[in-house]
Amino acid sequence: MNPINIDYDKCTGCMACRNICPTGAIKIKINSKGFEYPDIDKNICINCGICDRICPITINKKEPKRITNNPIKVYAAKNKVENIREKSSSGGVFYEISELILDKMNGCVCGAVYDKDFEVKHIMTSKKEKRNYMQGSKYVQSQMGYLYKEIEEKLKNNQVVLFTGTPCEVDGVYNYLASKNIDTTNLYTCDIICHGVPSPGIYKQYLKKLEEKFSSKIKSINFRYKENNYTQNIKIEFENGKQYISNYFKGDELYNLFLKDYILRDSCYRCNYASTKRVADITIGDFWGIEKTIENFDDKKGVSLVLINTEKGKAIFGKVSDKFNLIESNIEDCMQNNLKKPCDIPQNYDELWKIYEKNGFLGICDYIKNL
Repeated sequence: MNPINIDYDKCTGCMACRNICPTGAIKIKINSKGFEYPDIDKNICINCGICDRICPITINKKEPKRITNNPIKVYAAKNKVENIREKSSSGGVFYEISELILDKMNGCVCGAVYDKDFEVKHIMTSKKEKRNYMQGSKYVQSQMGYLYKEIEEKLKNNQVVLFTGTPCEVDGVYNYLASKNIDTTNLYTCDIICHGVPSPGIYKQYLKKLEEKFSSKIKSINFRYKENNYTQNIKIEFENGKQYISNYFKGDELYNLFLKDYILRDSCYRCNYASTKRVADITIGDFWGIEKTIENFDDKKGVSLVLINTEKGKAIFGKVSDKFNLIESNIEDCMQNNLKKPCDIPQNYDELWKIYEKNGFLGICDYIKNL
């Protein structure tokens, strides 16, 4: 098998190409850094070229075609129900939008969940119980599988679909559906302010290290456990009743590698989507720095930044806005690094990955202690 004809350092892994391939010639291969990449089986490929024609990297070149101008509206949002906000990454916005889709519009929701082995995968569901598993951040790249095909079928049957994910995944969905001439009237999209996607390979070895340390299988993972007025704790519960709670400041290795930008996908350092111009109807994220612009609103339990990018997004958010304590803001007051530019490649990036290839995750755990 030979690699698909795109720049590997720019491939986001959206897997639109894999979903569109008419012969199933595009397989998955894992690179040395633990990320999924498309691979073409030349024995099956019929050289139709559709994979290149719908690839966001090939199509967009410099800037995504479906990108919006600056947001129509900007809000700081806190869900009025404390229990919902506690289980959410920040202010509980995704929950209310998905509730509307499921309850009032008889639709389906697509988002990232943990499977039984705690790998992260995108699924579609019309069930609230499964939707609940989508709440909360998962700091690892999600596997798309053949979800785009499922979205296509739902839209063909005039069902409403909400897709949530990173901006490159949203763009992949739009490109796939456009290539099939699918009416997207019933498709709503929500992207996140993405810091970059960490390596699934690193993540797996991190979990293995903790299971060995605690002599037990993992029972649950929460990357945004809210404790002591801090919303970025990781909490892992084990089947033997023990638990692990840590964060960047306490020296958690995964948080350390992630927030110092060492373990992101190559394309994340060249991201075309790190901008106030967005591809989704609505963008959500943490409202970092809110205390500098909006006094007495941050209660240290999570505040969402909501960017309303399209009239479609404005309409659907308007139907749930009464669920929140809202303050209107502006793009200047909510600016953060990943709305300006991609993450920078760290100075010791190449050296760290050489150590990883030689000594694995334990090797880089020792290495980062000295950075």
